[in-house]
Amino acid sequence: MSKIEDLLATEGAAAKNYPMPDKLPAHVRVSRPNLGRPTVLSVRLSAQEHEQLQRAADAANLPASTLMRIWALDRLHAEHDGTDASVTERLARLEREVFSRTA
Repeated sequence: MSKIEDLLATEGAAAKNYPMPDKLPAHVRVSRPNLGRPTVLSVRLSAQEHEQLQRAADAANLPASTLMRIWALDRLHAEHDGTDASVTERLARLEREVFSRTA
């Protein structure tokens, strides 16, 4: 493994094993980021499409609605910016660049 992969593995393990306190400290503020998004959009999917979406969401460790929002907003931003690069493509490009420099 590279140094970055080792660091990510170490930090990931530490986050998984972090004991959550029963009561949050006074200086910690809990936020609800989606309160700024009051509009709900319903989307009809076939059972097969829903299963595919759920598998993709499970693989990303996200709720299906969050994954759909990410994908929709990614597409809107790409069209607005005039780029065809999706989040996945940009992340893959970033990973290639980072890992090529650490190898």
